[in-house]
Amino acid sequence: MDKFFDDIISISEKQWKNKVQVELEGLDYNKTLVWGTNDHINVKPLYIKNDVDYINLKSISNTTKIISKYNNQFDNKLSSAYYIEKDNIENLEIISSCYDLHFQYYETLNFNNLEKLPQRKFLDFDVYGYYAQNGLRLKENRKADRDLIKHILKQKCFTKCISIQGEIYQNAGANHIQEIAISLAHAVEYIEEFGVDIADKIYFKFGISSNYFFEIAKLRAFRFLWRLILEQYNVKSEAYIVSLTSNRNKSSLNENNNIIRSSLEISASLLGKSDAIVIENEMNSLLQYEDYISGSYYVENLTDQIGEKALELFKTIQNSGGFLQSIENETIQDLIYTTAKKEQKDFDEKILQLIGVNKNKISLEERDIRKKEKVIKQVIFLPIVPTRLAEKEEKK
Repeated sequence: MDKFFDDIISISEKQWKNKVQVELEGLDYNKTLVWGTNDHINVKPLYIKNDVDYINLKSISNTTKIISKYNNQFDNKLSSAYYIEKDNIENLEIISSCYDLHFQYYETLNFNNLEKLPQRKFLDFDVYGYYAQNGLRLKENRKADRDLIKHILKQKCFTKCISIQGEIYQNAGANHIQEIAISLAHAVEYIEEFGVDIADKIYFKFGISSNYFFEIAKLRAFRFLWRLILEQYNVKSEAYIVSLTSNRNKSSLNENNNIIRSSLEISASLLGKSDAIVIENEMNSLLQYEDYISGSYYVENLTDQIGEKALELFKTIQNSGGFLQSIENETIQDLIYTTAKKEQKDFDEKILQLIGVNKNKISLEERDIRKKEKVIKQVIFLPIVPTRLAEKEEKK
């Protein structure tokens, strides 16, 4: 076997390009083989070690938790964490202490009862995320919002209690760079308002879509950037990342393709070293993966490019007054919806294709799709609303 590799001739990148140029028979190399993305990143057909700055490369190592929605009549042996919703708050004492517990925030949640539970506890609570998504404050005014955040921070039962809901931006149409930059600005707004001690109480939620290698690189780049930003506050703390499969690329009429896409997204979450992944119960069998991808020239180069561009966009948001001011003057909305509009146009024109949705569409039996009653409220600014690319196609 060793002799087989001895017979392989090593060539330089220049020699490889010259050979490819001959094979292209006059076609332009960059126009034919280099393709661009909505993140304004050009992807090459070949990556070598010169494309990666190994001097500054830092490894990421962690064990990913699997979060399933908890049902007090169901014990999922393959999960290592549970998401506790308002309607399933009973019988928590039967859950083993080895499980992490993630609690949905609601106004009457009894913190005293939670203190008795031995597990690590996370609260899914984000006043600024609610503000961005709804165009309304969670409480009656800014002071009341701030008082609620202070009240939550005083609760000693939670390991982390501020969840930066970055998945809102991804599901509304933000690209990878925008999701990172806006999430960073979102988190920094809490630090600026409540001090550096809040950093250890913050964790991040990201939406993971089907652009496999870009999603891996996005998660890796975000960790490095969060570490870099905290260094400016003389704080050492690592990002805790919870990944969720994207809703933007799913169709309500094609569950099988949804599962296939979700499986790729779960794999990217694992290889991107998410600390936890929220999954549906039927996806548990897909969780047998090893890390063979991070460290490749391609992924590391993507990580560098996404990180650099996200940092520049983060600085732009900060120089414009920070997260809240950029939400209120709709600067962030303009960023997201411009990208979302371009992505929707590509989908409608089948430049961006989703198998079973706008290509090779499968005829399925009609389903009883009940429209939700619209509740009209007077908003302060244009909210950031998650939308699926397939919504218009499903109405045809």
